[in-house]
Amino acid sequence: MSMGSCLAMKPKEGASPPMKKGEHGFSLAEIMVAVVLLLLFAALTVPSLTTALNAWQLNADARKISTTLMSAKLRTTSQATRYRVHFDVPNNSFNCQRFNRTTGNYVDIADESAVTLSDGISNSGIRLTADSPSGPTGFPTTSSEFIIFNSRGIPVDNGGVPTGDNVIYLSNSSTSYAVTVSQVGRIQLWKLDGSQWVTEPAPAP
Repeated sequence: MSMGSCLAMKPKEGASPPMKKGEHGFSLAEIMVAVVLLLLFAALTVPSLTTALNAWQLNADARKISTTLMSAKLRTTSQATRYRVHFDVPNNSFNCQRFNRTTGNYVDIADESAVTLSDGISNSGIRLTADSPSGPTGFPTTSSEFIIFNSRGIPVDNGGVPTGDNVIYLSNSSTSYAVTVSQVGRIQLWKLDGSQWVTEPAPAP
């Protein structure tokens, strides 16, 4: 065999080597089966993942409320002035406000914007609710518009009288949470389990 013939038979640089005898690639039918299996797997797992993520976000939103209430309570005792948390149910948001002794009104805290539930997650279905079919034992079924703490960290009404009627409800399409503040200032996180409200860990006082 001449040198020219050898050069002609040499495969091009970068080209795939020829398949050996007995080797073969995937057929179109095999590729289609794999695609169908992947689509079925996605159809089964994506809804479950979406539900799990939504449940996690609802829990996180309830804990944000607990944390904001705890922050307001601690500020009252450290600054010897009233604070309150305002729940804007129609706009699905809440924020902490400080009592201005000069004007006698509550004012928003500088550099602290209102917190919107499930911020950044569209169509989450998580909402503050104005009321609930049932509530934790000892608490009303209607959400509070304001939860006010006096300078000793005790929840009070607009007249300054201690009150235990402090609750805010939030839910998605399948689960409900409540955050309560007792008359002595204890903040608790609740989850509706079937027909019973059960407590969950909340920020420590």
